Amino acid sequence: MFKALLNIPLLLKKIPLLILSILFFINGCAHQNYLDEGLRHINNNQYEAAVEQFTLALREEPNDTNTKNNLNIAKKALYDWALALTPKADVAFHANHLGKALLLYGKSAQITKDVYSVKRYKEVYSILRSQSIVNANVIDNALGFTNETFAAIDGIITHRTSQDTLSFSQSNPVFEIQQSTQNAITQYISGTQLIANPELVELQHKLQQVTRQKHAYLKDINEFTNKHSSEKSTIKKLSAQLQRIDRSLSASNLSDAQQANYTKQATSIRSKLTNAKKKEKNVQKNVHKAKQGYQESNNDINHIAHSLSVTSAVVEIPVYSDYIYQQDIQKNILSGVMHLRVNNVTRTATINVISEDTSHPAHPIINLANNPMQVLNQQQLTPQYKRELFAIGTRLINELIAEKKSSFLYKAQDASDLENKLTFLVQHGLITHQKASLEVATQLNNILTAEFGHGGFFNINQLLHLY
Repeated sequence: MFKALLNIPLLLKKIPLLILSILFFINGCAHQNYLDEGLRHINNNQYEAAVEQFTLALREEPNDTNTKNNLNIAKKALYDWALALTPKADVAFHANHLGKALLLYGKSAQITKDVYSVKRYKEVYSILRSQSIVNANVIDNALGFTNETFAAIDGIITHRTSQDTLSFSQSNPVFEIQQSTQNAITQYISGTQLIANPELVELQHKLQQVTRQKHAYLKDINEFTNKHSSEKSTIKKLSAQLQRIDRSLSASNLSDAQQANYTKQATSIRSKLTNAKKKEKNVQKNVHKAKQGYQESNNDINHIAHSLSVTSAVVEIPVYSDYIYQQDIQKNILSGVMHLRVNNVTRTATINVISEDTSHPAHPIINLANNPMQVLNQQQLTPQYKRELFAIGTRLINELIAEKKSSFLYKAQDASDLENKLTFLVQHGLITHQKASLEVATQLNNILTAEFGHGGFFNINQLLHLY
């Protein structure tokens, strides 16, 4: 054991080397795992996945030649696979399968950075998105909506050459005043009354508790004192017995049997005497503890008695009463109806702006100050009404865009062939720059991988708006 202790400094020196060895082992395992995964992807013609795994492996061991070679092989295979998508995209484009063409040009451009693929992607994107988004002309109106008003909204292009028209109008705003009353209730101090002092009652209860506790301590003192006397008597008797046996053992004429018998008796009595002394000591502690508690109880009783002598028997408290008063309520409402006509279909939305307040006169009894009515009149509500008008107009346009976005899903469901379905799903994702739903992205990914394999990832939401 002492040798082991002497070797502790040597052991401490070896700990960093041990940790370093463990890290090298973990690092080696991670590198091999990434490498194995990359090779598995290569064998399954999953080139982009292989590039990812070999790249991770190279981070673990940057100088590993085998990993570098495998990474270069995977990159070359991915490049060739992506480059081969371009002529297939050309075929799709000439067949007017613009959804497939867009995604294939996009994937090829994403991997190869080929100038032709990038150019064709942008051309198809421009054509297909212009066919997807809401394209309309805002007719001149008195509400102030123009083609420029909605320029910042994603999913719509407004200009005067569009065949579809958006026409805004509204009913004449109506100003209405609604007045009513209601009762309000509060409480006020209407007087006082005398009650038994709660503090005095609490002191009386406490005095009863401490008195009971004092009696309990007194009972313990008597009980433990009697036990202490009993234990002292026992010790005295055992000590006398031990002295007699010790004298007998000192006799010179004892036989071996007598010697053994007296020794056994002495051992037994010494054991009993030891236990008796322990009991006597514990009982003495209990007597002291009970006396201490008794004294503390006496002190508490004296303190409570003094507090009782200076505490009033009754106290005066406030009396609360309900106070009911009337409040006047007024609502000033400026309302109207907006109409958005899209070609021959009209959408409507209600506009309401409200100014509301309550008032009441002063009530000195409850110390309530006068509260005058403060509501906006028609002229003051008009700017707020115009802001609400603009917000609702914008909301109606966004609803129009959302409906068209949903319409492409319905068209995709009803499509009789896969190519049209794919294009409708792409248009659903193109109408705004928000991500396509997980369901749509999954459908598009499954269609493309079924035809063109798993050579690369078809990240639909990236490919829909690549530039």
